[in-house]
Amino acid sequence: MRALGIDIGEDSIKIAEVVQNKKSTYIQAVYEKKLSQQVSAHDREIEAIEYIRQIAPQLDFSSARVVMAIKQDKVTVRKKQFPFADRSKILKSLSFEMEEDIPFDPDLCLFDAKVISTEGLSAHVLAIAAPKSHIEKCLSLAKDFGVEPYTLTVDGISFSNLLEVWDSAPPQYATATGPLSFNPDEETPELEETSGGTVTGSPIQVTLNIGHKRTILCAQIEGRLVFVRSLMWGADQIISEFMRKFQLPYLEAQRMLQNEAALLLTKANQDFETANTASTIEKSMRELVRDLQMSFLELQSEFHGNIQNVYLTGGLSLLPNVGAFLTQHLEVPCNPVSLLEPYIDATTIQTNNIPLDAVKSRFATAVGIAIEAFKKPKNPALQFMKGEFVAENNRLKQFWSDWGLIAQTAAAAVIVFFIWGSFRESMTTTLAEKGDAALTTQAKSVARLPKKQANEKGVKKYITDNKKRAQEFKLLSQVAGMNSALDVLKKISEISPDKTQSKIDIMQLQITDDNVKIVGYANSPREVTLMNQRLTTMALNKKVTEETPQLPSQPNRVAFSLSLKTDRGLLK
Repeated sequence: MRALGIDIGEDSIKIAEVVQNKKSTYIQAVYEKKLSQQVSAHDREIEAIEYIRQIAPQLDFSSARVVMAIKQDKVTVRKKQFPFADRSKILKSLSFEMEEDIPFDPDLCLFDAKVISTEGLSAHVLAIAAPKSHIEKCLSLAKDFGVEPYTLTVDGISFSNLLEVWDSAPPQYATATGPLSFNPDEETPELEETSGGTVTGSPIQVTLNIGHKRTILCAQIEGRLVFVRSLMWGADQIISEFMRKFQLPYLEAQRMLQNEAALLLTKANQDFETANTASTIEKSMRELVRDLQMSFLELQSEFHGNIQNVYLTGGLSLLPNVGAFLTQHLEVPCNPVSLLEPYIDATTIQTNNIPLDAVKSRFATAVGIAIEAFKKPKNPALQFMKGEFVAENNRLKQFWSDWGLIAQTAAAAVIVFFIWGSFRESMTTTLAEKGDAALTTQAKSVARLPKKQANEKGVKKYITDNKKRAQEFKLLSQVAGMNSALDVLKKISEISPDKTQSKIDIMQLQITDDNVKIVGYANSPREVTLMNQRLTTMALNKKVTEETPQLPSQPNRVAFSLSLKTDRGLLK
């Protein structure tokens, strides 16, 4: 099964082609198109549309599940607890539960939920509200791409697929013993500190996906996503600071960040240009540090835990010493991580001239979006293509556009065939009834059959009997003028030589139809020849055949056997 995850960012559009088989899930190919900067959003959309249409034959959308995502900053996510674990009931209750928690009109939103865990009959979920305007915009963009999305998800939630065991069901706890089993209505207790100053409580793991203009923050407790947020900070802030401070055009500032910039752990023995560049980056990243500190306080307060680790991914995670810089300012271990290692085979992946390190750092969101296509009902993907946005079957429309005229002609032919068949059946029934009536009339008037026999069976029997009688009459007429065997014997006697010419003794005379056979004795061969000549006059075709006689020899006598065909007057 193939899935295509499309991640439309501010700096580029990324596509991850992910394949799942019985043994594994792996990335087969990645594609990226850099978008123009300092242009309108509409112009960037046009660039993305042209790129997708250009590589459409290579991607083969018809044989893949295409997944698109709404931006995390366009939706609202709230953690909720429900007194039931049935997903259908949860979805029905979301609009009422979130009515007071979202800055949107619930009637103008669609809702979905991701189950974190279940405890007995209750469930902890992340409830998501997405305005219909953003859903409509994404689907309109998909239509311009010429693709039919399999599902429409949220990029931040999809990114968490790389952090969780996405093909397993959410954990189930028999009682309220899970990591989220505290009562949120109770007053938040003060967090205790150890002698080293570390806050104790439930360990919270944070993963940051630093993008071009925003950063996705995902928090996990015991391997389950419990919090997701989009921070309005990205690499673009550093690029803008470079442009302002060093008077550089956008592309030069971007190239400087990618190739020359670095954070410094110490500025000792560093030249002025390197130190100045590092200071500029640090100044820009203070905004990220401030946003992270506020988010960490919120996490610690809401989940009664402490931040244990922070992992970094995204293009900016490749910036030298970025992990050490954030560790110093957040006082939490921060390290870059490659979340795509389990899905990459360096010998088979098609990177399309993209460095493998860049693939591992920049394509996490696209791969997470593609994985949504493989999720099972036990841990379903988010789906905002519902209600009024249920996907239309564009393939059927295309098929109808290509074959509609032929289908209409075939349908018309079928209708005509059924009408003709119905008419033929009706006409056949009428003719059969009229034929039966005429047959009965003729059977009574011509054949003079009684009423019980004046039917098809009776007429057939009458015709068979009369044909048999006519055949018998024909045979009788053929033999009526036939010569009898005695007539043939008389004729043989008449043409035979008289006693003065020969002395012939006939021992056997066989007459079968027009075949005559004469067997006997003569005094000499001359007498046999004379007899043969006389029989020629009555033979058909004037031919008499001499055969070997089967008589015992007699002294001074010659045995003979003559056969011929004669006309007995039969009518052919």
